[in-house]
Amino acid sequence: MLGLTQTLAGQGKSKGYSLIELIITIVATSLVMILFYSTFADNQLKSASPLLQTKAAELGHAYLEEISLKRFDEASPIGNALRCNQAATLLCGNIGAEEGAVNRHLFDDVDDYDGIIDSPPKDALGLDRPGFNNFSVSVSVSYAGTDFGLALQDLKKITVTVNSPDGGVFVFSQYRGNF
Repeated sequence: MLGLTQTLAGQGKSKGYSLIELIITIVATSLVMILFYSTFADNQLKSASPLLQTKAAELGHAYLEEISLKRFDEASPIGNALRCNQAATLLCGNIGAEEGAVNRHLFDDVDDYDGIIDSPPKDALGLDRPGFNNFSVSVSVSYAGTDFGLALQDLKKITVTVNSPDGGVFVFSQYRGNF
């Protein structure tokens, strides 16, 4: 009988949390939440970076495609049927825009793009590209045949540098052959 009475008396105790245990739990949870959010706050600030990188790549590709569709040199006939330096009357010219940097729609060969700086970036007609207002693009063109053991004027290296609004600098290059 004694054992039965002790068991029944033990069931009368409350099995909840005390006020102190609740306060300790709230403080501990708050500390964990602060650590969690401070860890991921950096990622939140940089969450736009992949978008800007993608837009920079798109912009670099667009410029390289536009430039590579042009003739190799001012002396190259339309359609590149003959190469400059192939005949004494078709000597490759110096790199630089013969049409002037303000008449972008008149650019007809690769080296016309040398030295342009577009901020905001422009399309082939010289119009601002929508969605790229805070980007800037610069282009350089140089003879680079010796990079591959060829005559200097057999290749041109086109380098497009894109600056994104967050300070990122992206460099895209391509070679264009004299053929």
